[in-house]
Amino acid sequence: MIYQQFQQSPFQPRLSGARAWLAMAVSVSLICLSLFLLPFVLLFGAIALGCLVLFSRIYVARQMSKFNRAQAQAREAASQETEFYRSTNVVRETHAKHYTGRTFEHQNDEG
Repeated sequence: MIYQQFQQSPFQPRLSGARAWLAMAVSVSLICLSLFLLPFVLLFGAIALGCLVLFSRIYVARQMSKFNRAQAQAREAASQETEFYRSTNVVRETHAKHYTGRTFEHQNDEG
């Protein structure tokens, strides 16, 4: 028969006997081991995610408090500055229009 080489499977001599049983045993044991370890891996992932969320909330709260303190200090400084310019103790120069646009030379003996 011309097609005699196609009558038997080419995989039969490769995976037969003790090697096939060993490969099946290794693959079944790996599947069982992965199924056994899967809950522990998921538990570890959940604990790690929980810790990350908790510490990130603490970190963000600390940064927000620093930001709010800095904003409050900036508002206080701005209000003091505007209060300074509104006070009546500020002496305004009466002849400011007279000096507008004039340039004064720097004296070398002045510091």
